[in-house]
Amino acid sequence: MDATQLETIEDLQKVVNYLMGANDTLVNKQLAFKAIQKAQFFKDLDLEFEARYEYMSQCTFLNFDEELIAQFPWFLNICDQHPGRFRYRSVLWSFKWVLDVIPEYHKVSLQQIDSLLQDFEARFKAFGAADKIIQHYYMKVYVKLGDEEKAQQAYEKYKQATSNHVLLDCKACQSDSLLNIFLMTKEYQALLNTAKPILDGKITCAEVPLLTYPKALMAAMRLEKWDLAEVYASKALRHLNKTVAFPVEYSQLLLFYTIKGDFVSARAILEQQFPLLLGRTSDYLHFHFYLSAALFLKAMEKSGNAAIKLHFNLKQPPFDIADKDGEYPTPDLSQWFSEQAAHRAGLLDGRNGNDFYMNYLEEIQEWTDQQLDK
Repeated sequence: MDATQLETIEDLQKVVNYLMGANDTLVNKQLAFKAIQKAQFFKDLDLEFEARYEYMSQCTFLNFDEELIAQFPWFLNICDQHPGRFRYRSVLWSFKWVLDVIPEYHKVSLQQIDSLLQDFEARFKAFGAADKIIQHYYMKVYVKLGDEEKAQQAYEKYKQATSNHVLLDCKACQSDSLLNIFLMTKEYQALLNTAKPILDGKITCAEVPLLTYPKALMAAMRLEKWDLAEVYASKALRHLNKTVAFPVEYSQLLLFYTIKGDFVSARAILEQQFPLLLGRTSDYLHFHFYLSAALFLKAMEKSGNAAIKLHFNLKQPPFDIADKDGEYPTPDLSQWFSEQAAHRAGLLDGRNGNDFYMNYLEEIQEWTDQQLDK
């Protein structure tokens, strides 16, 4: 189905119906955007709602988080203006998508995040959701804010809550989310124990175990269980979509191949993911990928590779320094990625009022150096 089939309102309804069951692809994302425009042309608010929702869903699962954030306020406003008219439960579900990513941008202040959390809690409680789902998302937000104390408090409240609700994430997604707090607190064996039902294939969903393998890989590496790390790295590569930006997940793979000395695989990840990342503004995503890229290039330099050939086709500095064969001076790129990682860490820590990201940067640098020296 394509955008040329949008001449009448009946065509628009068919396209919206198609999108409701369609896969998440760039083509379908663009089709959904065209459907929004056509619904506005026809002045059909109900079809505009459905087209916008499908567009927002495509953005979410294709990792176009900026567009998700931009779209979401419209849904709250339209549902508040027309109580009972639209799929409010679906809007509340998508509220969770926004909370997943909003802490990643340093320009979103702590006051704005707190206000968003309060609105989230009020709306969910009014809809009948109990404390379990609310504390689950408080925990997720505080992890990304680098606030270990508040994340732990929310985690304990989440564990104590027993109520279930239609808006609660599936069991696989809940278990996968818990892994982030274990990464934060360096409880790597607890992470692997919690992930075991996922890794054994007993609980799965559309996003899990795709997002779980890289976390398990990180835990296995930190425990120096390298055979196990190899298994998770292989599974992660098999499940992740190379054409979609997964900066954090691929940063963990990049770190693994750097330590293993597999510079060919590491370089392929850098070539595939970095151009996709450039279109994103999330400080969190840039921080993680830049850090692993810097460590990879530093390892290349340390092993005697003064230059690295990369198929970037980028013209902006510092990527305008490649020679005619596409080779870059490794020290220059290493320094640039290192500086950028520190810059993003500083932006996040400055907003968060702590030093979590800079401490993490220094810790991973030191640990990687130790692994490379073995």
